[in-house]
Amino acid sequence: MYHQLYLRGKNMVLGEKLWEGKGKSAGQGFIKSVGMEGIISEYSWTAQVKGFGRAKGIDANINVTAIMKSAPKGVPAAKDQGIFMTMTGDMGVLKGFDLMRMTGGGNPRAVGLWKFMTTSEKLGWMNDLIALVTFEALDPMWMESNITIYEWK
Repeated sequence: MYHQLYLRGKNMVLGEKLWEGKGKSAGQGFIKSVGMEGIISEYSWTAQVKGFGRAKGIDANINVTAIMKSAPKGVPAAKDQGIFMTMTGDMGVLKGFDLMRMTGGGNPRAVGLWKFMTTSEKLGWMNDLIALVTFEALDPMWMESNITIYEWK
């Protein structure tokens, strides 16, 4: 199933859902620097995801470390890098970029774009994949979150 997004009169297709699961913080983040431009912090998290659509049967663990910049005003942004390993032993790496926002009275949310790299023949299709990743925190401190990964067409 494809989802349609309309941006300034243009039709952009969000492809099928590939994975969804739960993420957990791997502990307290670390403050790397504080200055007039904001706070730069590093944090790690893990997720267990279940495959859907094209990724059906490809359940995986994802481990990510991110560097986030939170300006005094504006939208926090993070650069991600991580590793994924399927339950059948295939593996690869990922890199991405996320933007986060607080919702009115609710828990924070984030959206990101990821790319994957793998030498696995079984997962080779992922090398051409651009993924749109959504995160919804289940608590204000991001200790647990829902994660959904879609193919971007």
